[in-house]
Amino acid sequence: MNFMGQPLAAARDVNLHSGLKVWSSAPAPNSQYTIIGSEYSQVLELDIHAGESISCEPGSMTYMSPGLMPDVDVGGCEQGLKRCCCAGENLFRLHFLNETEETQQVGLATTFPAKIVPIDLSKYDGMVFNRGAFLAALGSDWSVDIKRVRSVGTCCCGGQGLFMNTLHGSGMVFLQAGGTVMRKDLEEGEELVVEQSAVLAFERTVELDIRKTGGFLVCCCGGMGLFNAVLTGPGFVMIHSMGLQKLRSSLGAPSGGSAGGSGGGAAE
Repeated sequence: MNFMGQPLAAARDVNLHSGLKVWSSAPAPNSQYTIIGSEYSQVLELDIHAGESISCEPGSMTYMSPGLMPDVDVGGCEQGLKRCCCAGENLFRLHFLNETEETQQVGLATTFPAKIVPIDLSKYDGMVFNRGAFLAALGSDWSVDIKRVRSVGTCCCGGQGLFMNTLHGSGMVFLQAGGTVMRKDLEEGEELVVEQSAVLAFERTVELDIRKTGGFLVCCCGGMGLFNAVLTGPGFVMIHSMGLQKLRSSLGAPSGGSAGGSGGGAAE
């Protein structure tokens, strides 16, 4: 089962004994996008047809055709505040609109060393994504929303903060994921225990909870902290081995929010 739909029909999966599948992107022939580059810093090239637009994170543009017109907005006050204060994304949205009669191209790079993960929102509307993971979305039929976590414990220890970030729409969106990307389709009631910063995205039917890691030594000396996140099916989940928070910690950098804000959204 390829949970991201037809555009990823050629993706190469490596199956692990845990049921997780190591994921890599291979767009189908004649796709509107191409993903190139190394494992640590990829570039997304998109064909923008006449009258179409792409929205992306500020600072992600690497190159573009001269026929594209850049613009910036906040997408409305409510959308801007949700992204900035709750979703941990940038307050502003960068757009490229093709007002010519010919197809134009734009190349977008990840905002930290990462892979690019395409998701078909027509199949997974309402999916939850982690802070700092959003890169770009085709068209204008998409929006970011939020929903509260189930409990105070999950808020404080689940790695998502008070709110979980959800993506809505019917087109293609592109997430950025660090290190090795893995996914699993959970059955009804099936659980997956995950280190909080490793959560990348999951289907809206999946429930997020927490579980204590163990005793004092495990917490303080095992590098696992007090709690792990628990994802319960049904639905797909995606995890990555080097999330933005973990990358910052390994480099000794502050673990604050992205350029757009540091509110109560999901912690990468």
